[in-house]
Amino acid sequence: MVKKLKNQGLCNEVYKIKKDKKDFILRVFKKTHTVKIDRKQEFKIQNKAYKKGIASKPVYLSDKFMTCHFIKGFHKNKLSKKQIKALAKSLKKLHKIKHKKKVYCLEKEFKNYKRILDDKKSKKIIKNSLEKLKKNNKKKDLVLSHNDLNKENIIFNNKVYFIDWEFASKNNRFFDLATLCIKYNFSKQEEKILLSSYFPIVKEKYYKRLKNYKVICKNFWKLWFKANF
Repeated sequence: MVKKLKNQGLCNEVYKIKKDKKDFILRVFKKTHTVKIDRKQEFKIQNKAYKKGIASKPVYLSDKFMTCHFIKGFHKNKLSKKQIKALAKSLKKLHKIKHKKKVYCLEKEFKNYKRILDDKKSKKIIKNSLEKLKKNNKKKDLVLSHNDLNKENIIFNNKVYFIDWEFASKNNRFFDLATLCIKYNFSKQEEKILLSSYFPIVKEKYYKRLKNYKVICKNFWKLWFKANF
């Protein structure tokens, strides 16, 4: 049995399939205008995340599609204190995974958009983003990141799982943290819960980095959508 899912990604067509009484996810790849996705890297990273208990088990990869086990659970629009702590716990596991692949360079991406988008508003956004990146990029903050933690890519049951790993690569940890704060519209108190659950000791500078990366993330998404649609 094959069923097209209600929630569809921008880079994939997603189906749920049943075989031998087991449920799987089939993701058929779409082409995008500016994003070049390394599917082999995606498969490897998801497998590492599966071994850490934060992703479904990938099964098969071809140049046109990928299959993985289906995870039962729910997407959440609003999180409790307990769920924020569980989310931070899974994110810490992700960020501790060792991965030697080249770092995802946000600075390079913004400069690429500068070449593609020549309107005044885009140029202003790019300039602002590059300035904030220069001030907030710390080498020790480079970790394996998901880079697309919207609510549809996070599943809650007894644990927290992440799905759709096509953009995963090494990046600044605050990109993922800021994304969560934006997508779940966290209050200042909820941001405090997230950071205190993620870091052993929360320093004042972490709040400043989070604030700056929230701006960087919002700017990046604006440019991405403008360049692709």
